[in-house]
Amino acid sequence: MRATWAIPVAALVLLLDSSDGTAGQPGKSADQPSKYVPSVGEIMNKIDLSRSKLWYSVKLRNWALAGYQLDQVKTGFDDVSRHHPDKSNFDFANAQKIANLIEEAIVARSDEQFQQSFALMTTECNDCHRAVGKPFLHVGAPKIPSPYSDKMLEPGAFR
Repeated sequence: MRATWAIPVAALVLLLDSSDGTAGQPGKSADQPSKYVPSVGEIMNKIDLSRSKLWYSVKLRNWALAGYQLDQVKTGFDDVSRHHPDKSNFDFANAQKIANLIEEAIVARSDEQFQQSFALMTTECNDCHRAVGKPFLHVGAPKIPSPYSDKMLEPGAFR
């Protein structure tokens, strides 16, 4: 009776065990890097999430988290330009300049400077959405209560 399970298990082991890690992927070798490219929508969702967390982080005066989230936003801008140059009808240079203003506000720990530069970024986001023919993708400042109520955004939350 033991032998009845041995054949399927052996077949599964042989199927999963491939010296180059490409079982079930004809014509692909382990030396080829993945060709996955995130869609513009995926990248923009990441930017939107980080942009919201940036705003909430400043509201909670978690300047370290705000800096991290701003870096995520900037990376998103770079990712759209790099991965989708044919679909990016918008020059992210001005968005990067505004991100630098936000960075200055974070370094200065200035709520007022942050609110001004964040408002500029919001306008820039909406201008971009209009430029690419998607004016219905209109963003604003996040609202309270936060949709991130399950996240520990306060400084020192994990100490």
